Amino acid sequence: MQTEFGGGLIEKRSIDYIPIAERHGKVWHLWPVWFSGDAHLATIATGVVGVALGGNLVWMAIAVVLGSALGTFFMAFHSTQGPQLGLPQMIQSRPQFGYVGALLVWGVALLAYIGFNAFNQILAAQTLHSLYGAKETPTLLIFALLSVSLAVLGYDLIHIAQRWIAYVLIVALLVFSVAVTLRTQFSAQQLALSDFRTVPFLAQFFAAASYQVSWSIYVSDYSRYLPRNVGVSASFWWTYLGAFVGGSWTMLVGTVAAALFPSLEFADAVRAAADAVIPGFCKPLLL
Repeated sequence: MQTEFGGGLIEKRSIDYIPIAERHGKVWHLWPVWFSGDAHLATIATGVVGVALGGNLVWMAIAVVLGSALGTFFMAFHSTQGPQLGLPQMIQSRPQFGYVGALLVWGVALLAYIGFNAFNQILAAQTLHSLYGAKETPTLLIFALLSVSLAVLGYDLIHIAQRWIAYVLIVALLVFSVAVTLRTQFSAQQLALSDFRTVPFLAQFFAAASYQVSWSIYVSDYSRYLPRNVGVSASFWWTYLGAFVGGSWTMLVGTVAAALFPSLEFADAVRAAADAVIPGFCKPLLL
């Protein structure tokens, strides 16, 4: 629940239980939350791993899809606990690990949060610097303030923001995907099913799977306001489809870019790939 404070909506419940009377929202809202949550620069970078290790496009694409499918399965099951328990994921860990034992889980989550936010903000600042010459330090601060503001304002605003971002991202990814399909020719080696390499395949598979699993430590935070009568299967599938489609689709952008320009760094490869299929498209795609 949120309350009016200083003209804005401020999250009131934080890590508290959400009473039944305050439950609201629709279960399909989980789809854009997790589609947008997975469709960003760090996800693109995850899709580069296998090609960077010498894998070809077709097998690395298969590894991305299979790894995402597996990792998202476990992550989506945690999302089903939100409507049933009305508690954040980390608080739910206390019955399994005990009040003190849960501190270990909290420590792992804290490190993951710090690393995830640092990695994303650095990527965003470097990308804007590369595209527009923006200074990196002010850009980092701006992104940090935007992130904190969304967190403070809370659950409803996060859902609304992710929903509108999802629409924009779908258009951008569709344009890129169709353009790649129609205008790009890959070498025979990149498409050869006979060129299977175990190490790159497994590295890409587990990179994709572990990336998706990493959402598990807070996935139900975004479903805990839903009504108690939301079914387990409904919350599972809306979460699964959002995260799987958003994650695997975005990783494949990185895989394709790396396959087209294997000698370039991650950001440069994505820029070059976007401009190769549609001249000037790199700026709106990365933005």
